[in-house]
Amino acid sequence: MTTIKYTLTVFAFLVFSVAGNSQAQTHQMNPGDMVVPVGDSEVVAQGGEIFSEKCSACHGGQAVGTGRAPCLSCGKFMFRGNTNSEIFETIYSGTPRTGSRGGKMGAFSSVLNDNEIISVVTYLRATEQARIASGEISDPYAGNQDAMVFPE
Repeated sequence: MTTIKYTLTVFAFLVFSVAGNSQAQTHQMNPGDMVVPVGDSEVVAQGGEIFSEKCSACHGGQAVGTGRAPCLSCGKFMFRGNTNSEIFETIYSGTPRTGSRGGKMGAFSSVLNDNEIISVVTYLRATEQARIASGEISDPYAGNQDAMVFPE
């Protein structure tokens, strides 16, 4: 197991263990994915604060996207994929400049610790779920699963 995957697994377990004590709702894309505590209001709030400070200038309020960067609360992630672990890795390592996919996002691993990155992922998933529940966006997981296939 790679160091990053091991670190993700350990921190996800720790966050889930703390959140699990309060019977918080969780989010996981598949059985091997990192579990994030979307029902833990403290973790979601911390992630929202970090997102507002570090990410919203490019990704917009509530992560709805701007002309500079894509929507992160729409259930579709452009770079590594749509699992919580892949979103963590994107924030941790950044993104390369890849043609029409937009500009490079720097790595946040030198600015945020792993727990802070997990809280941002949790905030993004909680915001996505709230937008789906309110009818603001359609559920990207319901219907067309081909939309969730990401090119290499």
